[in-house]
Amino acid sequence: MIHSRLIRLGRGARQPLVVVTVLGLVLSALAVIQAFALATVFSCIVAGTPIDALAPALVVVAVALLVRPVFVALRELAVHSVAGAVTRSVRGRLLDAEAAAGPLARPDARTGTRQSLLTDGVDGLEPYFGRYVPQVVVTAVTVVAVVTILIALDPVVGLVTAIIAATVPFVPRLWDRALQARGDDHWSAYSDMNADVADSLRGMETLKLLGATTDRRRTLTESSARLLHATLGQLRLSLLESGLTGFLLIAGPAAALLAAVVRIASGDLAAASVFTVTLLAFEAFRPFRELANHWHAGYLGVSAGGRVLAALDGEPGRARSVQTTDDAPSVIPDDEAIVFDDVTFRYPGAEQASLHGFDLRIARGSVVAVVGPSGAGKSTLVNLVLGFGDPEEGRVSVLGHAARDAAPGTVALVSQDPVLFSGTIRENLRLVAPGASDDDLAAALERAHAADLVAHGLDSPVGDGGALLSGGERQRVAIARALLMNAPIIVLDEASSALDARAERHVLGDLRAATLPDGSGVTVLVIAHRLAALRHVDEVIVVDDGRVVERGGFDELAAGDGLFARLLDAQTDRVDA
Repeated sequence: MIHSRLIRLGRGARQPLVVVTVLGLVLSALAVIQAFALATVFSCIVAGTPIDALAPALVVVAVALLVRPVFVALRELAVHSVAGAVTRSVRGRLLDAEAAAGPLARPDARTGTRQSLLTDGVDGLEPYFGRYVPQVVVTAVTVVAVVTILIALDPVVGLVTAIIAATVPFVPRLWDRALQARGDDHWSAYSDMNADVADSLRGMETLKLLGATTDRRRTLTESSARLLHATLGQLRLSLLESGLTGFLLIAGPAAALLAAVVRIASGDLAAASVFTVTLLAFEAFRPFRELANHWHAGYLGVSAGGRVLAALDGEPGRARSVQTTDDAPSVIPDDEAIVFDDVTFRYPGAEQASLHGFDLRIARGSVVAVVGPSGAGKSTLVNLVLGFGDPEEGRVSVLGHAARDAAPGTVALVSQDPVLFSGTIRENLRLVAPGASDDDLAAALERAHAADLVAHGLDSPVGDGGALLSGGERQRVAIARALLMNAPIIVLDEASSALDARAERHVLGDLRAATLPDGSGVTVLVIAHRLAALRHVDEVIVVDDGRVVERGGFDELAAGDGLFARLLDAQTDRVDA
């Protein structure tokens, strides 16, 4: 059975799929020709035909035996071509879908679950497309051709063979729904265990510090038990289906042979034809055996394929809505880098909006800090600037374009816990500037006040996730990486929390002086809890409960009696924190 919904996942491998199918048909044709030739040889031997007369048939058998391995090798090469094309296409489309949806689209999805879909789930499509789908066509064509020959040889034998051959692909379909349910259970258990293992590896240090390794081991044991139970459940049903299919594959040729014997006994079929009937009957059912083997090998891909399609179709619930433009200005002034115009935003599944009626305009080339208590909406503001979601109402613009549609490299993000990739400092910096020289990399590190890392060498390893660097060093490397992007907007989301106050002030000062290749200044948006380091920013925006409640210069707000002054007092111990 071919799953019509899954077929569209193979659109990137149509040409190699055709090649695999054609080669499969050639191999089946060679097998049928070989069967005819062998039947002729056996018939002639039984009839006492001289050896010389067997030469043509023996030559055909020899040629078929020599040629078939060549076509088998060619088919294997084509199968690998299909597998590579399908996995590249589907994995690329999945990654594009993940990037387009952003981190807010699937807030409940576990990283390990998504990882298993991208790796093992996509790899499971290889046998389905590389072997099973072409074999469906090969089986159908071969069975029709062989049954037609048998009907021409003897209608009764041909009809018996046709009836059993038609039964083979349909009887196992009685278990399709149950097998699909077991397959879904197996994939869910497999991806959940993968997610549990990934979480455990990522949080190993924390688990040890909390003394929670025993509890975590128990969780992994339970996940393993669920996977084993799901695997055995699927295996039991598969064995039942395989047993019935195997019986039919044996019963088919046996029934054809029995019909031929009856017809020979009644004088309606020549005795020598028994060899032709027997060998052709085996060839009629041989493709079904290969089809069954490929079906079971590719069923992991069938189970994961539905989830792949759901991810590509944006299910469940992408956090993407259409920005309303009725009340938005048609033209964004050239001197404004970031504009929030009456924005309301709600996270998927949340009852209350994180931002409502939010208005904010940030001038190009300015250094602006956004502060506020936890849950005020600061992280939501950053997510919208980065284009990770669209507002329910209003408009978010970055350099005159909707934030989600901003050109790549428009906004550089440096987060509190920046992501560094396993490798060297040089490799992490050249992710954003492949053509940068070592002098350029060193200059960026020095501007990020990471001269000590330059002294250690650009080829110094950072470890998995930057594990060989301190928190402050990771943040400095991330700031240097942002500077190398030459992005017109840099967002610092608690990006200097691991730096001391003096280093933090110097970094902000250097960012203020940063310029783009065209000489214009860089817009810097700072999200911070440590307020004392913000004394020299151009403007402080204070948000609370999803709205802007104050804005102004640092000294102006500090001298007032608003929320900023209370937050600053709490941090300087003038009142209880």
